[in-house]
Amino acid sequence: MTQKLILDLGNTLSKVALVETGQIKTVHSFESDESLMHWINRQRAFSGGIIGSVKELPGSLSDWAKKQPGVFLLSASTPLPFKIAYKSPQSLGPDRIALAAAAYERFPGKNVLVIDMGSCITYDLLTAEGVYLGGAISPGIRMRFKAMNAFTAKLPMAEPTDHAPLIGNDTKNSLQSGVMNGVQAEIEGVIDRYATNYKDLTVLIGGGDNKYFDKRFKVNIFAASNLVLNGLRFILEFNESQ
Repeated sequence: MTQKLILDLGNTLSKVALVETGQIKTVHSFESDESLMHWINRQRAFSGGIIGSVKELPGSLSDWAKKQPGVFLLSASTPLPFKIAYKSPQSLGPDRIALAAAAYERFPGKNVLVIDMGSCITYDLLTAEGVYLGGAISPGIRMRFKAMNAFTAKLPMAEPTDHAPLIGNDTKNSLQSGVMNGVQAEIEGVIDRYATNYKDLTVLIGGGDNKYFDKRFKVNIFAASNLVLNGLRFILEFNESQ
């Protein structure tokens, strides 16, 4: 059975998925380029693939991709099933393009706000007419904790939690209260503002840090795993059908 490669190179992790018969079968994560390439070189041949990378491809992966028929790097010039109305499309991250693709596949003909909670929190809007307008980029949870630790003299490093108190009674849980409750309030506030401007708004949320909030949001949200990988898969299928 033929298999296709879906590769998402993020700021923190590289995620790779194998697709068979149009479905993602396995997902693996790697913290280094060396471990990723070691895994790729152990696989049997791919019948096609797509790479979405928010950073420059490491030389070993770039050299490998050039030798693989049917494997291509996603960019703003890649044919897409929706229109991009972003002012600077060449600066648009492939992860955000993939998120819009995941929204388009899952909710065609809907106004969709897709939120991804990773190293950064991204907000991206796809209209019911199939036009990607853009959105916003906000610091992620760990980035906020690291910033308070790095740019102050005495604040310690704190960790994310799904049980942050509203009122912190020591420095650690005061930091957790500020970040975790602040992120929740931010997301709910952004959703409310988008819903005011776009009728029948559908909200799709994913990313690794969504696990801390999936039971906390007070608004109706569709949660999904592997949004970027599924968006990349959909773009690959679209290009192979052309």
